Amino acid sequence: MLAVGGAITAGAVAGCSGPENAAGAAAEGESATGESVGSVLETISLENLDDDARTVDVIVQWGDEIEYWETHELGAVGKGDSNLTLDSGWQTGSGEFQLTVRLSDDDTRAGVSSADLPDHDCLDLVVLISREGELSILTDVSGGACSADPTGDNSSEP
Repeated sequence: MLAVGGAITAGAVAGCSGPENAAGAAAEGESATGESVGSVLETISLENLDDDARTVDVIVQWGDEIEYWETHELGAVGKGDSNLTLDSGWQTGSGEFQLTVRLSDDDTRAGVSSADLPDHDCLDLVVLISREGELSILTDVSGGACSADPTGDNSSEP
């Protein structure tokens, strides 16, 4: 009876004796071995399909730090300035981040966390303003400059 009780107790606490800082490191974008985890935010593309010009606030946050906060003017659909690609102003390494976008004229907001997205080496995000003026964020994980895999499969899953 004592042997069974000892085996159950050992099984219940297995894995609890790992490094104390492993959970804290993972929460900060690093694995227990010190390697970066998460994806590289390569680009953010802004696309306006509405007939009206729009003003968009783009905010990229890493942890508690706001890395990028800019306001961009997008022309009406069909105009040369109805789209814009952003590719700098935030961290270039992998990690966990938040993207928040806001339409300035009516305070419509959308956001996404990298923790909620599939694990890929590179992320290209598309902020889309629909013909109805609705705001959405789409992901493009087809690969980019940060992907070292020539096949275009930039998944970091085994």
